[in-house]
Amino acid sequence: MNPFNVKDNTTIDTGKLEKIFLEEGICKKLKKNDYLIRQNEKNSQIGFVSSGIFRLSHIDGNANEWIVGYSFKDDFVCDYPSLMSKTNSTVNIQASTACEVYLLTSDRLNQFWETDMDTQRLGRQIAENMFAEIYRRLLGFYCDTPEQRYQALMKRCPDLQKHLSLKEIAQFLGITSETLSRIRRKQLFK
Repeated sequence: MNPFNVKDNTTIDTGKLEKIFLEEGICKKLKKNDYLIRQNEKNSQIGFVSSGIFRLSHIDGNANEWIVGYSFKDDFVCDYPSLMSKTNSTVNIQASTACEVYLLTSDRLNQFWETDMDTQRLGRQIAENMFAEIYRRLLGFYCDTPEQRYQALMKRCPDLQKHLSLKEIAQFLGITSETLSRIRRKQLFK
């Protein structure tokens, strides 16, 4: 998995899971800005990203778009809670770059989890990692300054600025583009 979506210093061997996607998944190619899933649509698939970057966003009641996450090459992409509960997606999943993804149904994923104790353990480890990442990000939004959040993001994903616009990075950090520009200028003069 990509360092963006895993807890620091944690390694989970997802090789068996990745193999299922590559052998049994349906390959889908998306152009930049194409949607894999739209908010409020039924969500029945999970993807393994073989190339590109996906943006996960949520549109609130005032029609504001909030970027809530990314999935990169060699990462998994879906709205996992809605996938498991078989409800409509709470997020848009959109290609930030040209992407290739291998898709499996939720039923096939559940069959995989039930294979044996090792796959059940893997599923639990992935879920625990997802929880730890969300918790870390929640604490960051409550406790860290925008500059600290930016520094932490760049430490985890140093090449992010090569692939995403400053506006998109600012939106993910919950700040304006102007604030991000000031933070970046300040970093240059340190």
